[in-house]
Amino acid sequence: MRILKLLAVLLVAGLGTAALWYLPNRPVPLDPPPGGKLKSVSFAPFRDGQSPLTRVYPSTEQIDEDLAAIAPQVAGIRTYTSLEGLEVVPELAKKHGLQVTMGAWLSSKLDKNEAEVNSLIALANRYPDTITRVIVGNEVLLRGELTPEQITGYLRKVKAAIKQPVSYADVWEWWLKYPQMAKEVDYITIHLLPYWEDIPASVEKGAEHIAWSYREISQRFPGKPILIGETGWPTAGRARGAAAPGLVAKAQFINQVIRLAGTEGFDVNIIEAFDQNWKQKLEGTVGGHWGLYTVDRKPKFSLAGPVVENPKWVEHAALSVIAGSALVGVLVASGPALPLSALAALAVLSDGFASLYLHAADLGLHWSYYWQDLTLTAVMLALTGALGLCILMAAHRALSSGRGLSAEPLRGLVRDAGYGRLDRVGAAVTLALTALLVVWSFLIVFDGRYRNFPTWYAAIPALGLPILGWLRAGRRPAGTDWRSAMAAGSLFRPAVAVVRTPVRAPRAELWLGRLLLIGATLTLLAEGVLPVDAPLRGWLAGTSAMPLSAIDWAHPNVEALVWAGLQAMLSLPFLASVRLARAAQPAGAAQPGEVRP
Repeated sequence: MRILKLLAVLLVAGLGTAALWYLPNRPVPLDPPPGGKLKSVSFAPFRDGQSPLTRVYPSTEQIDEDLAAIAPQVAGIRTYTSLEGLEVVPELAKKHGLQVTMGAWLSSKLDKNEAEVNSLIALANRYPDTITRVIVGNEVLLRGELTPEQITGYLRKVKAAIKQPVSYADVWEWWLKYPQMAKEVDYITIHLLPYWEDIPASVEKGAEHIAWSYREISQRFPGKPILIGETGWPTAGRARGAAAPGLVAKAQFINQVIRLAGTEGFDVNIIEAFDQNWKQKLEGTVGGHWGLYTVDRKPKFSLAGPVVENPKWVEHAALSVIAGSALVGVLVASGPALPLSALAALAVLSDGFASLYLHAADLGLHWSYYWQDLTLTAVMLALTGALGLCILMAAHRALSSGRGLSAEPLRGLVRDAGYGRLDRVGAAVTLALTALLVVWSFLIVFDGRYRNFPTWYAAIPALGLPILGWLRAGRRPAGTDWRSAMAAGSLFRPAVAVVRTPVRAPRAELWLGRLLLIGATLTLLAEGVLPVDAPLRGWLAGTSAMPLSAIDWAHPNVEALVWAGLQAMLSLPFLASVRLARAAQPAGAAQPGEVRP
């Protein structure tokens, strides 16, 4: 009977877990794009282990494979350099029936610029039918590497040497800042990336933002042809204001842009063909995930839909249920029979922790590329996993309190007397993980442009510790302060061992509680109160051309709000420790953290 009851509880909890995985991963339909093909995509064929930073470039065979992979979906490509192994692109593109917008990369390295421009001229003259237009320089003014006069010199040199139209590419606002550049080009190339705007736009307003910005440039430079040289949406990384990365968001955005281009007659190039992990060094996680294909050359979604946010959600749900059920089985086998309500609580907690941990592991490993990111991911996953196990063991002990539990779960790890290792391990892991989250919080507030929110690492401690405290509070000895069950310093002690006269809370708990609340407040002020983040300062300073009406008030930064909320919840056990210690201090005694002469 005991086994049947356990299996029934695990079955119901597993079905609930599967439903929670399904809800955010329901298929989203898309209307097939008109024309069937994208007009142009940015083409950078770097694979893992290759990058212009390390000067390890793709081979001719790899470039040929990449062009063959995208040719059925696109009509043309845009390159950013005429060197670094991409000299073979025009010949291979001709083979696959693709047109090429060839680029020359300009930087502060003047000798390299000359080589780029000379290669571009030679290729444009050798392949006049394949290279239909060229772009000299990409966001050079934005990076501040050359002056408008220097760029003008390169533009004039190329225009005098080839027959194809010549342009320079930069963020759309920079054309308003340097309008003299327009007379030096045959067509204007603007970059419209709602995610990176000073006032980020949501995917729902992405097409509207592009149309507005395009009209601004068109009205400022009437009669001048315009190419939207970059527009797209990232599939991974942190949210910026209303702009939240995601697979469904990218599919919806691309679908909107294609239709907008067809309706308005816009000339559009989508960024980009393949994910580029090397860009994470420059732009964080989000920089490496703008591709229509993964770095492994697998298409992320079909342009005709439907699209699922996490295509592997079924496997992840199954693993979560299996892992959660296994943990419950081990814990229940080591103790007395539990009532149905206690079994249900333990199963829900275990399945929930398994789901949160698996999601954190999947994102952490998928989003990390460089060794320092992988190391941080490994540390956070180790601490989160250890804390989750400690919370489950402590919750089982609390639920078993008063039911004849003669031995702790997993006997070799926890002892009956002296609170055992669970007390010490749980407290140490809690402090270590919380300290890392506090540091992360302040880094995001003051230098957060390329940093991810640690939401999934914080979910288990922020939800699990208060839940554990609540379970313990219902089983504390009569006459004890409820805060003695909630306090971080005693969370992993047996409920029957909660002291009536608590000891002074360590300073670490005092400061962690305070810093978590400060971090939550600063997060709200920096990113959560207004649905925009730090770049709003650019608009306030008058350097942004976007109007106040561009703020997407209906779509706040949900990720920032959740992160702030988790910080506030995580502070509760630490604040309970401080309040408990203060309540126990004799009148006139020094308070925790207070230094007296």
